[in-house]
Amino acid sequence: MRRRALPCNADGPRGPRATLERYQSRSRHTLGMLEPLLLIHGADPYLVAKAAQEARSALCQDLISDLGLEEFKASADLDAIERSLATPPFLAIRRVVMIWDPPQLGGGKRSPREIDRLLATLASRAETTATCLVVRSQLPATSVLLKGVRSLGGEVRPIPRPTGRDLRVYVERRLQARGLPLSAATVRLLLEVAAHDLGWLEMELEKLELYQQQGQPISDEEAVLLVTPAPPPQLYRVTDALFESPATAGPKLQAVLSRPDIQPPMVVGALARTLRDLIVYSDPQANPPAKPVPPWLQERLARQLKQVGRERARRWLVELADLDWATRAGLVDASSGLEAILARIAVESQGSRPVRTR
Repeated sequence: MRRRALPCNADGPRGPRATLERYQSRSRHTLGMLEPLLLIHGADPYLVAKAAQEARSALCQDLISDLGLEEFKASADLDAIERSLATPPFLAIRRVVMIWDPPQLGGGKRSPREIDRLLATLASRAETTATCLVVRSQLPATSVLLKGVRSLGGEVRPIPRPTGRDLRVYVERRLQARGLPLSAATVRLLLEVAAHDLGWLEMELEKLELYQQQGQPISDEEAVLLVTPAPPPQLYRVTDALFESPATAGPKLQAVLSRPDIQPPMVVGALARTLRDLIVYSDPQANPPAKPVPPWLQERLARQLKQVGRERARRWLVELADLDWATRAGLVDASSGLEAILARIAVESQGSRPVRTR
């Protein structure tokens, strides 16, 4: 029999402790569930996504068709999720429901009630529904969702991000798995990339693997040309400052640009990434984010969007794309073109602010 979820405005005590107490009483039923409830989370999006894909494959390995799998990506439609979790399997022993990056964790006034509703929905799932929640960010130990999943008898699987010596071991294992015998200098270059983004590391390894298929070993000189270096964190701090306080960001940006390890394409990429974040934040309905935006990032994007405005952000992003194409085609000097765009952005940002940004 299907157990209905409690509505958000159900009578009774409110707050995180009350939420956990309500679902603690249901744990005795959940512990008898035939199919698992799993929460996967961690600081590195690539590792979390990889772990979630492996869990999905394991749960779906004995399903005869894709009809037994349903996935929700950043879906705020809890009614649809509830219907999916309560649906019995069709010609199979189970259904598998993957819930990626639930937006109920995004913060805001409604967030506690929405997490409460999400936990109630999980508690009412059918016994034949295997459920996997995937959060591509690190949940704190005090997370109501984390504690709620445990109280329902579910498994919480944190995915740690390797650092220090563990990161070197991780990179060496990835090189061994791809059959890439590289020098110590090239490994150090890849370690810098891995420290920034493990997903980026995989793309660079794939590039090196394709190059090696030509039958020649990769020299240090070739590796420097092939591997896109990770931009230093200072670059993103300066580009962020360009959209918040352009009057003081200019000297800082010039100091960063004078560094020999920072090339114009790095700056173009950092600016483009910031502008894309602003465009997505300005209209979340038309541009749904790939994962929930943490509260601290929401505050920063709100400040920058107030300074820049959506239309300016779109125009500047197009100009950066044009500059990137012209630079690759050899039509424009990369440094000169970048300086011209940066000067224009600084002047326009210091001018009249847009009245309407969202």
